[in-house]
Amino acid sequence: MIETVLAGLNGKGTPVTKPARILVTGGAGFLGSHLCERLIKEGHEVVCLDNFFTGTRANVAHLLAHPRFELFRHDVEHPLTMEVDQIFHLACPASPVHYQRNPVRTIRTAVQGTLNFLRWRVRQGRAS
Repeated sequence: MIETVLAGLNGKGTPVTKPARILVTGGAGFLGSHLCERLIKEGHEVVCLDNFFTGTRANVAHLLAHPRFELFRHDVEHPLTMEVDQIFHLACPASPVHYQRNPVRTIRTAVQGTLNFLRWRVRQGRAS
């Protein structure tokens, strides 16, 4: 998971990271909030994107004052443009309670959100 942000190895098998501006969709969810913490600890600038359908502001409240953390309320079903080096797309209601409550929204978030981010990266000439 974090290996995708690695720039190389120091010859001893220890990861060496290059600081990057990284977007985490679903960043206020359980997994996303922990990923945001980890990326900040590794020296990255983190843009957390969440619509708070299942994620909560409380999950990232301790990061709000950090100078390398930004929080945006946005639904990935709608296109977005911003300058980032990498994307971790975790936006999707993941628990049965949430996706059974609104299965159509779950599918739209998973499919339309993914398509929006893929199209955005292709337009930037950065399909990876």
